[in-house]
Amino acid sequence: MGCCINTPYIYPDGGVYEGELQNGLPHGKGKIQWKNGDYFEGNFEAGKKTGRGIFKWNDSSYYDGEFQNENFHGYGEYQWYGGKQYKGQWVEGKIDGQGILIEDGKQYQGQFKNDKKEGQGEMTWSNGQKYIGEWKNGKQHGKGKLINTNGHVTEGQWIKGKKQ
Repeated sequence: MGCCINTPYIYPDGGVYEGELQNGLPHGKGKIQWKNGDYFEGNFEAGKKTGRGIFKWNDSSYYDGEFQNENFHGYGEYQWYGGKQYKGQWVEGKIDGQGILIEDGKQYQGQFKNDKKEGQGEMTWSNGQKYIGEWKNGKQHGKGKLINTNGHVTEGQWIKGKKQ
């Protein structure tokens, strides 16, 4: 088969693809729609989501960004049902690199590794309190400073989220 034939293609999970095909597989621009209302629209290579695309779930959650070999990979924005948001870097489907995470009235801007806050970062709570410093495994860990709502600064070492 040659390039760029437009015809439906059915994935093993029941997803129906419409778009460009090459050698019998989705390749180029297209869209997969599932019976539950979820869909992906974007670029494909050899049947896999690769390049720019948007994935929307039936609960209104969505990911808009880069894909590589079926995974979120590169820059992307994820909005979860309920309001949690992430904008930043992804590696093989995990939050990894520089980004901004907003959830439960808190905003974290900084580094991530394997879906967790890791490295340098800044957390601001809804009341204005702020922590600036090192993070490990999702918690304040290492050198940092806490600035309370009155502007008072406490500097020091944190271990597993607790000031030492």
